[in-house]
Amino acid sequence: MDSFRLYGIVVVTVTTEVRRWLSALPRHRLAPYTPSRYSRVVSRLLDRVRLAIVGCGNISQLNAPGYLQHPRCNVAALCDTEPERAKRRAREWGISPRVYSDFAQVLDDASVDAVELLTPTWLHADQIVAALEAGKHVSCQKPLATTIAEADRIAAAVARARTMFRVTENFLYYPPIVKAKELLDAGAIGEPSLVRIHTTRAQHITGQAMALEPDALVWRRDPGRNPGGPLYDDGVHKYATAAYWIGEIGDISAIVTRGNDLLMETPAAAMWRFKGRDCLGVIDYTYAPEMTIRSRYYHADEFFEIHGSRGIIWVTRCTGEMLDLPAVVVIRGAETVSYQVPADWRLGFDGAAVDFVDGLLAGRQPAQDVQAAKHILQVPLAIYEAARLGRAVAPESVK
Repeated sequence: MDSFRLYGIVVVTVTTEVRRWLSALPRHRLAPYTPSRYSRVVSRLLDRVRLAIVGCGNISQLNAPGYLQHPRCNVAALCDTEPERAKRRAREWGISPRVYSDFAQVLDDASVDAVELLTPTWLHADQIVAALEAGKHVSCQKPLATTIAEADRIAAAVARARTMFRVTENFLYYPPIVKAKELLDAGAIGEPSLVRIHTTRAQHITGQAMALEPDALVWRRDPGRNPGGPLYDDGVHKYATAAYWIGEIGDISAIVTRGNDLLMETPAAAMWRFKGRDCLGVIDYTYAPEMTIRSRYYHADEFFEIHGSRGIIWVTRCTGEMLDLPAVVVIRGAETVSYQVPADWRLGFDGAAVDFVDGLLAGRQPAQDVQAAKHILQVPLAIYEAARLGRAVAPESVK
């Protein structure tokens, strides 16, 4: 499928250039897997993937296209507690799937090989465990869970299962972030000493191409169902990126501003040392209620810096298009080199979808496996604890 309707109004064409970029993306193996055990399951059962997308809210508009484009994937079912929303998505995407209103119906559908869970985080543990026990392959939207106890329960289910599990982490497939990793590994800036990740959230955006339904914010503001705001729900993208570039995140210190609105925990900043490296990581969040930024998707944009002994790598955008700069820039003293790589944020979702399907077909674990996702979940929980205690906290100490 080379074109289809996205967001109800935008026609997306997958160009040869984009297909070539997606096929060249490195296969991120964040942890070892056992090919002899796993490939036996996949090679016997699948020559194509019949997928159910569970949850047809805002984020499905970004997750679905990569699956729709894949020649060996069939989006066979959509599930949403509001069936009309699922039917609307089917019309927008130009497909005729089975439509379910109950997740149990998906699990009972023997023709569904795999599920993409795009549901609220507080539902993840029960849904992941149920899907694995039903013999489905599972891809789940980040974060993995709301607590480490839930993450451990999921990990135990993954260990018992004969099917594959991963957490969708689109940042690890976003072309500018992948390019920065390639430059870093090639020694473009020497030995890294600091990674800084800045996120600006704005009240207003221009150029929006994706309709956003406000109900997604309701459960996110409920502290009984969500442990935090942007440092948790959005931050896991950034911690995964930092770990992808440099390695495991160590002890964390933080200052977090928290008020009555769980989603307004700004300004906030955290700092850590990467384990086994003479390199620090810094993440900060700000909110600009009087600023308008360019963004096709959400009210935010990011700016990444990797400082090294020979120079600096900038990744100048991600979710939005706030800065009128090339997506990747390397600065080495008087020398500045710009890299024009595809920079539409949606491409990271496309790459993640491609890797999930290809992983199922080839018996290969895509990013993120359950243990990597658990460690990433421990990072924001450690940030909140560090801010509360006023001292450094090791992520692995969060249970």
